[in-house]
Amino acid sequence: MTSLHDSAGTRGAALEPPGQFLTAAGVLIHYVRRGDGPPVVYVHGAKGSVYDFVLSIGDRVAERYTAVAFDRPGSGFSGRAPHDGGSPQAQAAVLRAAAAKLGLERPVLVGHSLGAAVALAWALDAPAEVAAVVTLGGYVLPLGGPPPWVVALMRSRTTLRAVGRLGRSRLGRPLVESAVRRAFYPGRPPQEYLRIAPALALDEARLLSDGDDRKSAEAGLRALQPRYALLDTPVVIVVGEQDRMVPPSMSEKLHALLPQAEIVRLPAAGHMPQFTAPGAVLTAVDRAAELGGV
Repeated sequence: MTSLHDSAGTRGAALEPPGQFLTAAGVLIHYVRRGDGPPVVYVHGAKGSVYDFVLSIGDRVAERYTAVAFDRPGSGFSGRAPHDGGSPQAQAAVLRAAAAKLGLERPVLVGHSLGAAVALAWALDAPAEVAAVVTLGGYVLPLGGPPPWVVALMRSRTTLRAVGRLGRSRLGRPLVESAVRRAFYPGRPPQEYLRIAPALALDEARLLSDGDDRKSAEAGLRALQPRYALLDTPVVIVVGEQDRMVPPSMSEKLHALLPQAEIVRLPAAGHMPQFTAPGAVLTAVDRAAELGGV
């Protein structure tokens, strides 16, 4: 079987899409698919891509499942939805359409960070089409955000372009690597991830798309919050207790809203448990598949 890692296209100077493309709901979507068995679909978070799966647990998931990772609209190598496509609900609708085109029936959804909100929105909007959900360091409730003037500044395309230029410069590289290391704390990011992830995240089009997503994310999360109590789909919540990116208390609050959900607390993990605690995440995926009758 071809390895997800081997197909990542990371050896050349330019980043090449590691997967394939399809058009769903009018959006060009990039995905990686490997393995056989019940489907497991991975949805990455803000500034992420399929590499968050390809370079972590992808190969191991593919040993016993059909492992699929999507680049969310506007991220990675996927195209951008033309209008109002940044909310978790809108992104879930596009990825649902993509999964249907691939013939993925009742997948276990694994959502990381903001991708967890996309996965939960998917399950809420189409419960019969989802076997179970696993959240990893889920950004699933509104945070409130920084002061309005900071939000306005970071929504400015001029500002975002300047951030991108700084990040791609020799001066900005240490700042970018510091942010990545903060996400991985208390673990360490693989060197390959340090090379690939910032290059994708700091691309101008992706930066602008991420800025647009942030305009929609908090409003989308406010709309989702009262709906969580209606969710009947099995959920396994995985939280790194040393997460420096999304407060671990958010996963605890989600558990309180979903008392039937199971929660896995990882004392020695942070925001990237798929890299730093892969065994625990794989166990959570297996448990979710069991709960979902897969």
